[in-house]
Amino acid sequence: MSTRISQSVLQTEALVQRSPEDAGLWFQLGVKQQENEQEDKAVEALQKALQLDPTHAAALLALAVSQTNENNRVGALEAIEQWIDIQGRGEYADAISRHRALNGEVKKELEAGASMRGQMAARQKDLLECLMTMARMSPDGAIDADVQIALGILLNSSEDYDMAKDCFQSALSVRPDEPQLYNRVGATLANSGRASEALAYYYRALELNPSYIRARFNLGISSVNLSMYEEAAGHFLDALVLQDLDANEGQNTGGISSSALWDSLRATCLHLQRPDLVALCDARDLPSTSSRLLCSCQANG
Repeated sequence: MSTRISQSVLQTEALVQRSPEDAGLWFQLGVKQQENEQEDKAVEALQKALQLDPTHAAALLALAVSQTNENNRVGALEAIEQWIDIQGRGEYADAISRHRALNGEVKKELEAGASMRGQMAARQKDLLECLMTMARMSPDGAIDADVQIALGILLNSSEDYDMAKDCFQSALSVRPDEPQLYNRVGATLANSGRASEALAYYYRALELNPSYIRARFNLGISSVNLSMYEEAAGHFLDALVLQDLDANEGQNTGGISSSALWDSLRATCLHLQRPDLVALCDARDLPSTSSRLLCSCQANG
């Protein structure tokens, strides 16, 4: 199954090359790169989608996720703000207009007399309040998963993890088969120090998409935090193998495996007191690392 999903990344790249003016294809490629733990490529693809179609709402939400993952808080706020602007032209026009009428002057006053950090905090607070107004005034009274996701992204960036988790879980209640949402709930739990609770969400994300590299990486991190070092090494190695498979099939072996994965595997091997594996990680020798780690697991099993 991992081969099939890896090929789908390459197929999307091929489709983009054949139809470079198709914003939807660039969006699909950006999401796949997010899953592949290639955040810089994801940002590039999503920005291209938005150049072609500035009203592509899903691309803006995905871009906000990538910017958050890259610790680009300003970029995430800008993406959410643009997403809200698009919603203001549709069914949320009344809710957004009402919020801005009530809060526009207050926002200007806060930003005018604040430091750069204060301005950013005021901007984020305004966006949160606007999204909460949208959630309360959902046109059909149902949960809007995208509004909940936008809220979750902002709350995560401000380290309000409990509320962020609730928002992502609300989105899951209407999109129960979306692996990205399970990964986000897991990551939010892990960020709040609840690594053991995060595991089930990562495993569910991987049931839905076995080649979801970011979920495997996050699963490895939580395993390390729980001192489950052998399991963590296996998860990091699986993620590296998937990235290497993608690179080889795409005829691009030039460093696609992220340094974060190698660094995490190396640190885990230090915990395992395996200097031989540490040396292989330093050399980025995936075949030898895979073979030796597999032999170790079989011997211990």
